[in-house]
Amino acid sequence: MFLSILGWVGAAVILSGYGLFSLGRLSNGPVYQLSNLVGALFISLNVAAHGAWPSAVVNGVWAIIAAVVLTRMLRVRAAARRAAEAARLEETERRIRADELQHVAAPTLADSVPVVTAALAIVALAAVQHEVDARATEARQAEAQHGFAGSAAEPV
Repeated sequence: MFLSILGWVGAAVILSGYGLFSLGRLSNGPVYQLSNLVGALFISLNVAAHGAWPSAVVNGVWAIIAAVVLTRMLRVRAAARRAAEAARLEETERRIRADELQHVAAPTLADSVPVVTAALAIVALAAVQHEVDARATEARQAEAQHGFAGSAAEPV
C-alpha cells in the first residue's frame, strides 16, 4: 500500500512539474529539477517493487539526470553568490579608500606659513652672507689691480 501511494505521489509530482514547465509557469530551475528528482525516485521505487524493471531503470536514470542538473544549478548559484559578494566587498573597499582620500585635506597656505617663514630667514641670511662675500671679493680684486695686495695698511 505504501509503495502504491509513493508511486501515485511521484506521478503527481512529475506531471505537475512538467505541466507547469510546459505552460511557462515554472522555469527550468531548482524547483523543476527537484520535482523531477523526487517524482522519478518515487515512481522507480513503485515500479521496481512490482517488477517493472524497464520503467524502474528509466525513472532511475531520470532521477540521476535531475540530480546532476540540480547539483550543477546549485554550484552555479553558489559561485554567482560568491562572485557577487566579492564584487560587493571590492566596491565597499573602493568606497572606503575614496572616502579616506576625501578626508585627507591638502595642506593650506596657513599650514605652510611656518615652513615658508623659516625658509625666508635662511634665504635672508644667505643673501646677507653673499653680499659680504661679494664685497670682499671685489675688494681683493681691486687691490690686486692696484698692487695693494699684502700691504700693511689693510683695515682691521
